[in-house]
Amino acid sequence: MRNFLIIYFIFFVSIPFARAQQSDQFRVSGTIIEKGSKEPIVGASISWNNGKEGVIADINGQFSFNLKEGTHKIIISAVGKKTIERNLKVSRNINLNFQMVEDVQQLSEITVRSSGDVSNLKSASMGIERMSIKSIKEIPPMMGEVDVIKSIITLPGISSIGEGSGGINVRGGSVGQNLVLLDGAPIFFTSHLFGFFSVFNQDVIEDVTLYKGSIPARYGGRISSVLSVETQDPIKDSLNISGGAGIISSRLTLQTPIIKDKLGFMLSGRTTYSDWIIKAVNNPQIENSSASFYDLNSKLSWKISDNSRISYSIYHGADEFAFSADTTYRYGNISSTLKYQQEINEIFNLTSLATYSNNFSQVNGNFSNQEFVLDIGSENRAAKIYLGADLPSHYIEWGAEFNEYQLNPGDLRPNGQESIIIAKELELDRGREWVFFIEDNFNYGDFKFIIGARYSLFNKIGEYTIYEYGNNSTKSPQNVVETTLYESNEIINGYGGIEPRFSVNYELSETKSLKFGYQRTRQYMHLIANNAAVVPTDIYKLSNPNIKPQIGDQVSLGYFQNFQNGLFETSTEIYYKNTQNSIDYKEGANLLLNEFVETQLVNGNGYSYGAEFSINKTKGDFSGRLSYTYSRSLFQASGEFEEEKINDGEMYPAYFDKPHDLTTIFTYKMDKEWSVSANFTYSTGRPVSIPISKYDIGDVSVAEFSKRNQYRIPDYHRLDLSLNWDPDNTGQKIDSSWTVGLYNVYGRKNPFSVFFRDRNGAPPQGYQLAILGIPFPSVTYNFNF
Repeated sequence: MRNFLIIYFIFFVSIPFARAQQSDQFRVSGTIIEKGSKEPIVGASISWNNGKEGVIADINGQFSFNLKEGTHKIIISAVGKKTIERNLKVSRNINLNFQMVEDVQQLSEITVRSSGDVSNLKSASMGIERMSIKSIKEIPPMMGEVDVIKSIITLPGISSIGEGSGGINVRGGSVGQNLVLLDGAPIFFTSHLFGFFSVFNQDVIEDVTLYKGSIPARYGGRISSVLSVETQDPIKDSLNISGGAGIISSRLTLQTPIIKDKLGFMLSGRTTYSDWIIKAVNNPQIENSSASFYDLNSKLSWKISDNSRISYSIYHGADEFAFSADTTYRYGNISSTLKYQQEINEIFNLTSLATYSNNFSQVNGNFSNQEFVLDIGSENRAAKIYLGADLPSHYIEWGAEFNEYQLNPGDLRPNGQESIIIAKELELDRGREWVFFIEDNFNYGDFKFIIGARYSLFNKIGEYTIYEYGNNSTKSPQNVVETTLYESNEIINGYGGIEPRFSVNYELSETKSLKFGYQRTRQYMHLIANNAAVVPTDIYKLSNPNIKPQIGDQVSLGYFQNFQNGLFETSTEIYYKNTQNSIDYKEGANLLLNEFVETQLVNGNGYSYGAEFSINKTKGDFSGRLSYTYSRSLFQASGEFEEEKINDGEMYPAYFDKPHDLTTIFTYKMDKEWSVSANFTYSTGRPVSIPISKYDIGDVSVAEFSKRNQYRIPDYHRLDLSLNWDPDNTGQKIDSSWTVGLYNVYGRKNPFSVFFRDRNGAPPQGYQLAILGIPFPSVTYNFNF
């Protein structure tokens, strides 16, 4: 493999580089920004040769490409902006800057696409969704705020288990199989207020990209998806204050230049005051509860020169809730990113990052004589470097990454001298991961290719105790045959391997393309939770001699076609994914504060497959998207011993398996100021296990449950509406707007789960639990100064 990489580098880097120096081609580069706000226009399309060739502006609005000497007509376009056409005479390297203005005859962006008009058909990438904050704002808000996670759930192939749950399920994967990055730093808790808000503040977000297929080689560590969220660059030419106030939450953001167009600072805060709703509920058990959250974002950016910049961003957010006076939960995230970017010369560019992430969770119990504090958390430190080479026929990226993990699976201690709680502290779970990758994006005839490889090496390190179990029965504390204590930083064991990535695009015509992709990913960190929703007491666990890493292989095939000069975009993708060493749980598994947690797990294989269909109308007074997904997510645990078999070793649905998912989003612009939006979603109810009979042992009644996940809760469906008023504030210092929303218009009591109660000797009676079974109105005032 090493020799192959050396030959590959010499052939595809050195030779093209030498040829580039001798060719008659010249470099054209520049930046595209929005006139007025000076914000970069992410995903703007730059095309030439009658639209047959083109590139897409990156997150900073920057672009670069090569042209032969001569005169060329270039077209710069972006949804919601007036198209720019220029005749460009090329006889040397050129740097261009464009300012785009809003096209008032055209509705702001509602589409979700991989990288804009050109890449939808011409890029080799597939299974990639990019959302601008403008498109997110077109979706009816929940509780008065537009939301990144809720918007992503409307995309094909993406779902959640229901209201009141954080995280997303991507192409049949679990919540713990998604890597969520904020400015390159991993985020573990992605939601606030029981899943109704995400941790991403709309006023600071610049770009949202979800990779569910064709994951670039630079990303890894999770087997289902990568969600990359980038914050705005605060380098401005004037002070900007924005925010919003609603009935549930408020937010305020300040962006100011320290040195005009060179050095900028951003500070943003958001909080909720939702307790008044809980107190208004006429239920003594609920009205004594409380729930709140806050988050803070800050960023400092310095444009060192036209070719280099450095930024430092920080995020801190936390939730606190209590369903009664005796137990309080507090959890959240802290992350920071130091990023340096440089255009070394006309060909090479460099990006380097240093990140820190910490998710924390604390439970405070105030029971009489049993006061306690329980701490759980995960820390990640990482350093990453990416190098890119933009050559005439190739774009090559290679780099390296280092991660250090330190997980706290549980630290229980008494709180007060009168408490009878016995302290229990589990060992810290530590590991290190090294990564090297290379990827080439190139054309060959009518085909476009992306070929990459990622090599990852993970080491579990001490100080840590490893238990070895006997071979004659399932793992259990009683079956430990040897105990080994490893010293601090001592390598316990290691895993690793190649993760190849491949995708190809064949253009059938100017409006049609066919794509195929394959990827392998490895995951060394596991979310250990046997509940359907993400909760503060969930723990993460690193791979070790008793817990193998998950390995995912996915193949996908897609057909893409545009109609009426790009007015309608359609796509169809089918996929199949196999996951080795997936984890499920034994019946009645006890995971919290369990130093023998591997004895509660069963290993097996996961199988996911599905088809995704989408049609987008991108322009005009009436626009929107219709998407439908059919998907299955199955699991098979057929271990050697009876305790390691689930459903007798037969295949069964995962708890997030939802075969049918339909979403429609439509927006109608009544005039220049008023618009109305509607969102309807339908999905199959998720699987559950239910009691099918009961029997008595003496005076004790015991329920007999069905096989795992053989029944389903009722199907989910919901309609949301919003009315938006965005008056023309031209010439005024304050740009303001109002949004009135109605969530769950017809008051559907969508069940989140079902539970059962005894009925005096009769079979248990089933009940549905609905998180929000009423229409929920919201009013939000937004402003930008």
